[in-house]
Amino acid sequence: MSEAPHTPGEPADRADRRPTTSAEKEEFSSGGKRHLILLRGSTGLAIDKVILWTTGYSLMTKQYANAHGLRYTPTLLLTTIGARTRELRTAALPYFRVGADLVVRGSNGGGPTDPHWVHNVRRHEHAWIRIGWKTRPVHGHVASGAERERLFKELSRMSPTTEAYQQMCAPRELPLVVLRPW
Repeated sequence: MSEAPHTPGEPADRADRRPTTSAEKEEFSSGGKRHLILLRGSTGLAIDKVILWTTGYSLMTKQYANAHGLRYTPTLLLTTIGARTRELRTAALPYFRVGADLVVRGSNGGGPTDPHWVHNVRRHEHAWIRIGWKTRPVHGHVASGAERERLFKELSRMSPTTEAYQQMCAPRELPLVVLRPW
């Protein structure tokens, strides 16, 4: 993995252990059991989106959950407006219900940068989600301050991988994106 610049407050000799390649992200996200990930890469993602669109179930999420020995996390399709291109972009993301809100994590496999869809939500709050066989419009925003702290605690309680992703992607703050109907 690549070496990151020194961050104040951290030892100068600390090697950046954040995954940067797809293989490294798969290794981290699978809990070191990458050999269990059969559906992978851009072709795997495309296949998973079609399956999720038609069945409401993500085989990609299921295989990562199995690799960690965890239960399946419900998965939605999030369609955002491209930050620069304004083209529609769709990502399959595990989600968590917190009160009336849906929350997705911008883990990017523990990588050093936010995923493209987080940048898109920051630029354009209007988006669409598909859960099961129903598509509906939502407003999205990246939680900050007290809202983020509250959501992080709740998601950490709901899923042990939340804290693992935050530790891996540090010093980047794991974006927690709140999706609300409009």
